[in-house]
Amino acid sequence: MSQVNLEFVDDVAVVTTVNPPAELFDHGQIAGLVAALGAASDNGCRAMVIKSDSAIFSGGADVSLFLDKDRQAARAFLSEAMDVIWAIEDAPFPVIAAVNGLCYAAGLEIALACDFIYAADDAVFSQVEALIGVTTFLGGAYRLAERCGPAIAREIVYTADSYTAEQFAQWHIVNRVVPTPHLHEAALSVATTIARGPVRAHAMTKRMVRHALSNDSRSADSLVLNEATALFETRDMKDAVGYLLEHGSRRFRSHHHEIEFHGR
Repeated sequence: MSQVNLEFVDDVAVVTTVNPPAELFDHGQIAGLVAALGAASDNGCRAMVIKSDSAIFSGGADVSLFLDKDRQAARAFLSEAMDVIWAIEDAPFPVIAAVNGLCYAAGLEIALACDFIYAADDAVFSQVEALIGVTTFLGGAYRLAERCGPAIAREIVYTADSYTAEQFAQWHIVNRVVPTPHLHEAALSVATTIARGPVRAHAMTKRMVRHALSNDSRSADSLVLNEATALFETRDMKDAVGYLLEHGSRRFRSHHHEIEFHGR
């Protein structure tokens, strides 16, 4: 049973997890998130927000699922869960995590898979896996390292300590800290702004960054030359460049909202 609600606000998909009281990550959330990402792609969405309407974003994985599993059973379960991480990272649109309250373990790993994180000022983050004798099974350790560097990532995972939104922002894990009452409004606002932009360019930017992180900058350079150059042939780029040349840079910046990007 899906434990995720999906609604569309113009071109933005708004995904709300629904698994009270602790918003635990389990089979229902896995199925719901994967289905929501697929539906958003099928509906041509241009951005997504993942949030919780509960007092917390996520209490982490339902640890009852860890019991009585051997290595093979654990691999099967984690492969299913990893599909969520990959679906977020491979989505053809930017995904924003709007995190409030507690954000533990698998919940933090879901947020780290997103393009960026907006956090409420009451948010508390922790990779608690070491407390039960395991590691970050959905990539938390190394996805943290992508944002804050390996030394801080190791500290977060080894100690299983709790950290404020402000601390995570100082470490460049969280992009922005927002007063709790305004979190969802702020996340939807930036998602709406992104959705009005050049969808194909954003999709390519997302691919380029992921490719560089997975490989190296030289390999990403080849991706630019071989695939990103297709953007030169899009109507979006031609119209925007034409507007700039016709009206000049000052009007272009002040009236940029007049340009419509259609994704073609």
